[in-house]
Amino acid sequence: MKKGIILFLKGFLMGICDLIPGISGGTIAFITGIYERLISAVKSISPKLFYDFFMFIFKKENKLDLIEDIKKLDLYFLISVLFGIISAILLGSRIIDFLLENYFIYTISFFIGLILASSKIIFSYIKDHKLKNRLFGIIGFVLGILLIFLVPVNASPSLGYVFFGGLIAISAMFLPGISGAFILLIMGLYEFMINVLQNISANFGYLTVFLLGIILGAFIISRVISFVLTKHKCKTLYLLLGLVIGSLSIPIKRIFTTTILNLSNFFLMIVFLILGVLLVTLVSKYSK
Repeated sequence: MKKGIILFLKGFLMGICDLIPGISGGTIAFITGIYERLISAVKSISPKLFYDFFMFIFKKENKLDLIEDIKKLDLYFLISVLFGIISAILLGSRIIDFLLENYFIYTISFFIGLILASSKIIFSYIKDHKLKNRLFGIIGFVLGILLIFLVPVNASPSLGYVFFGGLIAISAMFLPGISGAFILLIMGLYEFMINVLQNISANFGYLTVFLLGIILGAFIISRVISFVLTKHKCKTLYLLLGLVIGSLSIPIKRIFTTTILNLSNFFLMIVFLILGVLLVTLVSKYSK
């Protein structure tokens, strides 16, 4: 019981950070010592499990195979952590929604500070800084800048786009330093999904499609990312670093296109940006 509560609390911390662009839930998993177990547990959920489950439900077959599949799962761990993550997201989304509604530029400035500081975490994972690897950082930066022209920030998202957002965002769990919430932010889906969580019954279709994207992403993208990080870790991390820094152009554009800035609110924006940097710095020091 005690272990379950501890796992729930670790999942709760992950859920809070998954709501905030800049601090990765995967980073919190690493800090709290459950990162490798989490990766292993997610990978143990195979397509065969779903196949045997549906065969048992609809045809009453494959019962023994299903039992064997379940035994291979770290089920107690997954349920405890997942329940913590979901609880935090449902509770924390209301706070984030309030802040975005009433203190938009200060909240986004805080997020920018978090993202700037988290880019240093990505950099710390890079061990080889030769020119070939740095070129991937430049490519990522250019791609991040280009997103400002490609991402439909103000468009009403389609179900397919929401599905793709869930698929890409979950991959952040397997990447050191990059946040799933930040991915949603640069895709123009962050505020939309926060609103979906505020009124689940009216947006059940969007939530279902988003969760399906997450499930597919956990199966496919997590394995792709694990492979790429194993074979080309430094190039991949440099690409991600450039993409994160370049993509900051999107929230910055949002600030300048939605707010008339003056000396007073500009000063407060800088203050909240610095607070974001300090928060990630403290989290990073704690992890070491």
